[in-house]
Amino acid sequence: MSARYSWAAAAVAVLVGGVASAAPVVTGLNTGNLVISTGALNTAGETVIYDRSPAAAGASSSGKIVFDGSESDTPGLKIVNDAAPGVPASNGDVSNCVMANSSASCNSEKQSGKRFKFQRTGHDATDLVFNVNKDGTFSSPTNDGLYKFFQAFGNDTGGRLGSFQVSLGTGVGTSFASSTDTDGLSFKQTFGGKPPNNSQLSALFANGLFGDIDDAHPITGYFSQQRAGFGLEFLGQDSFQSTSLFGDYASLFGPMLSYDQLPLGYFYDTDGNADTDDVLVAHQLANGKWVQNRDITATGDVQTYAYGNNGRLFDTEAELVAYIKSLTGLAECGVAGTACLAGSDSIDDLAKFNLSFFVDPTSFVGDQFTLRFESTSVPEPGSMALAVLALGVAGASRRRKACAAHK
Repeated sequence: MSARYSWAAAAVAVLVGGVASAAPVVTGLNTGNLVISTGALNTAGETVIYDRSPAAAGASSSGKIVFDGSESDTPGLKIVNDAAPGVPASNGDVSNCVMANSSASCNSEKQSGKRFKFQRTGHDATDLVFNVNKDGTFSSPTNDGLYKFFQAFGNDTGGRLGSFQVSLGTGVGTSFASSTDTDGLSFKQTFGGKPPNNSQLSALFANGLFGDIDDAHPITGYFSQQRAGFGLEFLGQDSFQSTSLFGDYASLFGPMLSYDQLPLGYFYDTDGNADTDDVLVAHQLANGKWVQNRDITATGDVQTYAYGNNGRLFDTEAELVAYIKSLTGLAECGVAGTACLAGSDSIDDLAKFNLSFFVDPTSFVGDQFTLRFESTSVPEPGSMALAVLALGVAGASRRRKACAAHK
């Protein structure tokens, strides 16, 4: 999808009409500590986040936002206010959000490109600053003033990620000051008097890897039917942190992998379109053998029949491919618009998770607030008998979008 519009204009998407209500309104991403890729729209790039002005002596970075130029565009995220309801409207609709700078909006359907892609490149604090109009107005009288963050959190540190923490405050770097219980800024911790559900607060790996069938996923997860991710706990009103990994991720891979440690997967392109997601059907083990957990049926559908490392075993990728071809008649990709075998590539979704949370600035009186990300590394597992390890795929060029989940 193309996003041919100004991100600055999209950042203040306040609708005209209706009854206005005065409230703190988040108006945009502050660029004072950012270096944003410049160039034509629909071009891949990144927004690098520094601990001070990038021009200042000693400026350093441990995080960035990336965008691919098709699903999302520069600077990688936007702020939407007075979001239109979903079609059809649901009880899960939100009034405002921070999301990828895509053609989607807060209440667009699942898998519509809503998550901005944040990546850790180190473990020092990374500060995103948002501008606020404390005397702003929302057009809808039912706008609750809350902001949902749709984020994909990636590990590009070159080592395993052990834990992370997200905090509110003001300023950046050594000038950062933590939010207090009396400044009107906080994370939203209850909804209708109840704790948040997974849509409101969670850190979950892709459903296509670890998860069951739902309205957006017609097949079960590749590695497990059970969801996997990090547990989360609040530290007062203005911070939350990860606890341990849950689900089958750790038993298969150990602590969270970095992008340059990913195993190879073998992918199936269901529609012959290089711009849509391919489906994972097999993966490679540390010993070089391949495991196939998903079958491609005679009608071109995909079915998960085994989990973890329990699928059909092949000594080489060539043997795997020959077997799939013998049953399906599929060929390697080449003719546009025709279902095909997309080949092997890294399983990117193992190095990122979907992070969801709400910020409540409804009583905030400042003109800027900071969202701070921190993380810790863990030692390499060493002699731990992991099922899958990186096999020299770092830096490989990517012809098409490889994804674990069925479209």
